[in-house]
Amino acid sequence: MTDTLSPPSLSEPVGFCALLSRLRELPLYRATLREVPTAWADVPFLTRERLTEAFEAGELAHPGAVRVHLTPHPGGGWLLEYATRRDVERHGEAGARAFARAGIREDDHVQVAFGYHRFAGGWLMQDGLESLGAKTIPFGPGETEAQLETLRRLGVRVLVSAPSFAQKLGEAGAKVELLIAAGEPFTSIAGRRQRVQEALGGLALDCYATSEAGLIALETPQQDGLRVLDDWVFVEVIDPETGTPVPDGERGELVVTHLTKEAMPLLRFRTGDLTRLERRRDGTFLPGGVFGNVGGMLKVKGVKLFPREVAFWLAGHGLDHTQHTLRLHSVGGADRLHLSVRSEARADLEDLRADFQRRFAIRADELHLDPAHEGQGVQDERG
Repeated sequence: MTDTLSPPSLSEPVGFCALLSRLRELPLYRATLREVPTAWADVPFLTRERLTEAFEAGELAHPGAVRVHLTPHPGGGWLLEYATRRDVERHGEAGARAFARAGIREDDHVQVAFGYHRFAGGWLMQDGLESLGAKTIPFGPGETEAQLETLRRLGVRVLVSAPSFAQKLGEAGAKVELLIAAGEPFTSIAGRRQRVQEALGGLALDCYATSEAGLIALETPQQDGLRVLDDWVFVEVIDPETGTPVPDGERGELVVTHLTKEAMPLLRFRTGDLTRLERRRDGTFLPGGVFGNVGGMLKVKGVKLFPREVAFWLAGHGLDHTQHTLRLHSVGGADRLHLSVRSEARADLEDLRADFQRRFAIRADELHLDPAHEGQGVQDERG
């Protein structure tokens, strides 16, 4: 059992008034922080839409920036992400401590299979690995045969990759002692870690990062949740509908605040990602990783249901999460939920329905497995 505690002081960053006083000098926050709030809960949230507006208004540039990444944003557009030299160093220092906790050593060769083009990609890992002193190979994505050759010839012990590509490398013959898996849902999908570890023959740890915030959380070899880089970011989990913080252990939307960043620091930034928060004596953890997105949130039988989370649940049961229909309708004013999924395999439908209710606190009134089903997403017929 984990050792948890939830003192009131952890509901807000230490010295948040000083943080707000510093941030109000930036054009991005000048209007919203004209009067520094005395309570953390009164600090307005930052959204991707607001960042896009600020970019178009020229409010994001920083005179001390030495690095600029492009970040994809809603609607197919992008905006700039600025970092000063000190930002790069602080992100690297926090990342190095997290990678050391994960078991990476200074003498390790580490192969990074994320892109190093205009988006942040591999750079999110590079800062911390270099700061730690690891021999980092910025390989980039794809090129399976070339990746295999480098892994073998250099005796690479650590791979940093999306879990799907790592599994592909393992099935092609790659063996590594340690995988840092990021970029895709991993531990939130039941059975996925086991499949990847069996393919690679080593330990696989979950890592969560965003291009806007950088590294946010990383597992340790205990595999008991992702430990937040609390020397780099402060995190909260809120009800995505009301914006109020939820109790530890309850699912909600992750909110991130940079503690020391100089260029484009995030202040209560709504990531849109679903997770759970747990405060322990040795730090703050995301015990189940990131398991969905708030997009398309539905209220069903009085309970919040996130369609993306349903897709992760299907994948965890080995069902086709790309071909399913979640149909909602009403009978006598009461909600009814029908779930149809493409599946060649036979399964115990009662066990699936029971697990669905445990996971989502909602009963599936009907659950069908059909090898010919064509997914149509969400069909809300409740009017």
